[in-house]
Amino acid sequence: MPTRDSMLRALWTLGFVCLGGGLIGACSGPAPESTGPSSGAHSDARHYHVQLRLTEEKARAAETLGRATRWWREQSSADRPPLVQRARSSETPVTIVWKAPFYRVRLGPFATEAQAEAVLDAARSAFPDAFVAPGRLDAAP
Repeated sequence: MPTRDSMLRALWTLGFVCLGGGLIGACSGPAPESTGPSSGAHSDARHYHVQLRLTEEKARAAETLGRATRWWREQSSADRPPLVQRARSSETPVTIVWKAPFYRVRLGPFATEAQAEAVLDAARSAFPDAFVAPGRLDAAP
C-alpha cells in the first residue's frame, strides 16, 4: 500500500506535468493557418524575422543594424523576399527590438518561414549566430 508521502509526491508530479502541458499549449498558440496573399491582413497572422544578433550593448546592436542594412541592400532583388505589410517593422528591413535586458537586431518580417529560412541561409556567412524567430503581426496597422 502506498504511503501518504508517496501519494502526495505522485500528485505533485502529476500537477507539474499538467501545468507544464497547459503552459506549453498556451505559449505556442494555435497552429498557423494557411498563408495566402491576404495572410498579413489578420492581426494574429504569423510572420518571421531573421534574428541577427542578441546583445545587452546598445552600441553593438547599432553597429549590427548598420552592417545588416548594408548587407540587405547588397542582395539582389530576387534574393530579397518582400516584407510583410501592416507589421510595425515593415517600414525598414532591419530593426532593433529592445526587450529587457537584450537588444535584438532583426531582419524582416517575412510572410513565410521558408522566406525567412532562405534569407537566413544567405545571411549566415555574415551573421553566423542568426536564426529564424517566429512572431505575430501587431494589431495596430
